[in-house]
Amino acid sequence: MLRSLLISLMIIFASYMLRAYVDSFEPTGGEEKIVNRLEGVTIRSYGKGGIEWTIKGRSLEVVGKDVLLKGAELISEEATIRAGEVYIDRNTGKGELLGGIELTSKDLVAKSQRAYMDLREGRFYGDGRIELREGDKKVEGYGFEIRLKPMRVIISKARVNIE
Repeated sequence: MLRSLLISLMIIFASYMLRAYVDSFEPTGGEEKIVNRLEGVTIRSYGKGGIEWTIKGRSLEVVGKDVLLKGAELISEEATIRAGEVYIDRNTGKGELLGGIELTSKDLVAKSQRAYMDLREGRFYGDGRIELREGDKKVEGYGFEIRLKPMRVIISKARVNIE
């Protein structure tokens, strides 16, 4: 009787120790994120009429559906956009441009520090400061929307300087 009690206690203790050993291998902390990083990236986005966007960058990080592009350059038939950083949601094509944004088209150069974009619509907008140059004309303002097809610029609070 005593022998069977000791064997039972030993089995219970051994199972407890084995369970603690197995549990020690489970990941601790929060959710793990898989980050993919690429250097010197060129991405081509195709639409119905061929290439819609060529996206270049110094480095690219992908976390799930979100993309961070550093040293970014977005090129389309209508314009070239350069920015320090670009955040893009791969599912919606919407994102944010940060740091030294410059949009260059045939006749127009627009500069700002922060803007939002919708790549599918070809639309860039923001509520910060913007500076536009078209030949000798310089327009400064706050709050803007730029559409690429057809090229259209709307500035909420504008001041025009003709040199």
